[in-house]
This record gives sequence, C-alpha cells and structure tokens, in this order.
Amino acid sequence: MIDKKELFQLYWTADWKTKLYLKIKLMICPFLTLESFVPARGRIVDLGCGNGLFDFILKLGSPLREIIGLDYDETKLKLAQKIQRQSNLCEFQKADLSQLNFPPGDVYLLIDVLYLLPYSTQLEVLKKCYELLPPGGYIFIKEIDNHPKWKYLWNYFQETLAVKLIGFTRGKKFYFRSSADWASILQKLGCLTSVVRLDKGYCHAHVLITGQK
Repeated sequence: MIDKKELFQLYWTADWKTKLYLKIKLMICPFLTLESFVPARGRIVDLGCGNGLFDFILKLGSPLREIIGLDYDETKLKLAQKIQRQSNLCEFQKADLSQLNFPPGDVYLLIDVLYLLPYSTQLEVLKKCYELLPPGGYIFIKEIDNHPKWKYLWNYFQETLAVKLIGFTRGKKFYFRSSADWASILQKLGCLTSVVRLDKGYCHAHVLITGQK
C-alpha cells in the first residue's frame, strides 16, 4: 500500500500551486490502482513523466523497479530532478518523444501523453517502444476513452483549461483515440492486448490498454 503522506513529503519544497495540482491529480486519476498493474521489478521507462508523480508512486510501491522518466517540459522536469537529488529514487531525462530517442526498457509507460501527439507520431512512438522491448515486455497506455460520452466531454473541457488556458500541460491540439483503436494498434505491432476500465467512481473515462510483446 502506497503511503500518501510519504509521497507528498517528497514534494515538500514545491510551491503551493504545484502541491495543490498534485493533490487534485491524485484525486481525479487512478494512479494508485494503475501502480498495481505495473511489474514489481525491471527497467521501467515513463515517456512523458511530467513532475515524476507516478514514477515516485511506482518506486514507493516496489524498490525493485528501476525507473527512468522522460519529459520535454523543463519546468516539470526540474522539479522531478530536484526531488530525485533529495531522494535518489528515480532517474529523469529531458527528451522530445517525437525524436524517438529513448532508452531500452522492460516496460514502457505512456500515461495520459499520447493524446497530445499527432496521430502519425503516436504510431511511431509505439512502434519504437515495441522494437526496444524484450520478449515478454510491456507497453502500458493510460488514456481517456470516448465513452461514456459525458465523461469524455468533461475530460475534454478540463483538458482545454489545463492545456490551452492555464498551461499546466504543454500542447496545442488533442488527438484522442478510443480504447479499441489503441488495442488494435498494439495488436498490429504484434502485442497480446488487454483493456481494463479504471473509471469506476471517477468523472473521467480512464482506461488502461496493455500490450505484451
């Protein structure tokens, strides 16, 4: 069981806006449930790690996980790196996912990040992940499904605020797909796939699409 108090203590030097954002994020996104699906050991590469919240959750969940977080947003990355220097739990690097320059791993995480990438780039990123994976390795895609419709529309409104008005997340346009589309893409790459809904009790249509090589 992840100790939320221990988790938030990692961010004790962050400003109040960041702390508030993290608490809200943990309330509206099933990170703690999602952690239980990720293998307890191995090299895990988080593509689009932001401020490292889920990476630290993963490390607190199992010290046997080697975690590398990549992100393009320097502001969020600096916060993650600052915490890393204090805690020595994870590794964080700046990277533009569209350049397809990321390290090999046993697991690739794409947590609410693909919808900000053009459709062609999404395919390129997933293909690169598959190529780098060893046999038995995993790709985890956590996105917002397009049903039920009211949850999807609520998320679209919220993302519009976060991305275009407030600027918490970098991006200019949304490129959503349905869970069936994500599963089909992974299957065409050669993955065994599964789709698990994580939206019970949430106002967002959270869904996890897993592909195993």
